[in-house]
Amino acid sequence: MLRLATRQASAMLRSSYSTASGAGGGLSDETRKRIDGIVKKDDVVVFMKGTQQEPACGFSRNVKLVLDFHNVKFRDYNVLTDPELREGVKIYSEWPTIPQVYVKGEFVGGCDILVSMHKDGEISDFLDEKGIPNKYGSK
Repeated sequence: MLRLATRQASAMLRSSYSTASGAGGGLSDETRKRIDGIVKKDDVVVFMKGTQQEPACGFSRNVKLVLDFHNVKFRDYNVLTDPELREGVKIYSEWPTIPQVYVKGEFVGGCDILVSMHKDGEISDFLDEKGIPNKYGSK
């Protein structure tokens, strides 16, 4: 239930961001293809400030902590070292903030959504549905 409400809220936020920023139009085909390749290459991808070893902001750190708590392996992309990627993922996902989490090529959300899914006990079910091994999952 919460996940449905969270996804609806996410869709509304993305829609308002898209309208306000003119999203969709400012992303080159090359950058779109690059991001597409990144999110589809690994099962769990996090665009973050810093790295898994050294998160550079509290939100990125919290995403890392949640994924680590659930023993979820993920591929990190440090947007601080790549300004084109940093701005590109915001347009690609129609989500204005970093970090951004993708599972099996699907945009899940940012720190607030991931933490909320963790607190509400929904994250393991979600990961199970996606076929992602995790500490508290059924697989």
